Amino acid sequence: MKIRLIKGVISILLVALVSACASNVKQKTSTESTANLSEINLLKQQRSELQFQFARLTDEWWQRSGELADTGSDLPLISNNPDTIREINRLLLQKNQVLRGKLKGLDQQVEARKKGELTGNKLTLLLQYAGYKKSRQEKSQAVAASQIELIQGETQLWQLYTKKGMSLPSMEVTLSETNHLFIAGQLIAQLDVNDETPSFITSVILYGQQIYALGQLDMMLAPTIKQ
Repeated sequence: MKIRLIKGVISILLVALVSACASNVKQKTSTESTANLSEINLLKQQRSELQFQFARLTDEWWQRSGELADTGSDLPLISNNPDTIREINRLLLQKNQVLRGKLKGLDQQVEARKKGELTGNKLTLLLQYAGYKKSRQEKSQAVAASQIELIQGETQLWQLYTKKGMSLPSMEVTLSETNHLFIAGQLIAQLDVNDETPSFITSVILYGQQIYALGQLDMMLAPTIKQ
């Protein structure tokens, strides 16, 4: 009788011990899964930020240098594997650092050209006539004449105003190393120091710092480029 009682108690204790162990394992697994998910989300957020920087830097490099950046990779664009995401982030960080170094070199070239230490072309861009129409508005507003000067490889902000004094969304103007003219990130013309470019009419969509278009600028430009 006593032996049966002892066996019964031991059985109960064993069941309780196994249940407790199973509960601890389950709780540990749940905690580890939560920790892994948080880590993966953080890595994905870092990847998104690095991808945004890479897109901005490659676009700036192309506009200013006339060369396409290396965007190739054997890694997948999307992955939930933390080791793979870490490797993607490492590669993106490396590519961003390389592009920043190249752009810094371009900045130094531009400064050297301004000081006369390095040869290069100079563009004088005259805005003769222009009309600006905000998104979802039919009436266009007359824009005041303006002028900007750029050195080969340089990007500047061009601030325009309507004839009533209202400021337009600022836009970047770039003269690339290959003498391509970009306005607001849009390719406008290929210029040649040996071939005079007559005044021409063009249009650009202005975004400012927004995601959506703020308006359209129709303009007549008169470029003069020389060494």
